[in-house]
Amino acid sequence: MPTRPARSAPTTFPPPLLNVDEAAAYLNVPRRWVADAVRQHRIRYTRIGKHVRFRIEHLDELVAAGEQPVTVPSEESVLTLRPKGASRSRL
Repeated sequence: MPTRPARSAPTTFPPPLLNVDEAAAYLNVPRRWVADAVRQHRIRYTRIGKHVRFRIEHLDELVAAGEQPVTVPSEESVLTLRPKGASRSRL
């Protein structure tokens, strides 16, 4: 009975590169926004010949860079519209 050759470990590939449409879908923004960001060099991308491609890690960096901190207003900055205990005027 012939023996089967031993299976080699599965080949692992790097994550795929995304095109402009896929990057726009990933970021949930219009395609035009991604194309403009490429032209203005506001987003990291890879050029393969005439094709523009994006790594998911680079898109995640863009999202992280745009995160805004949470601010809690201090008691001083809260506007008081009428002093405590003051009743409404009855005109």
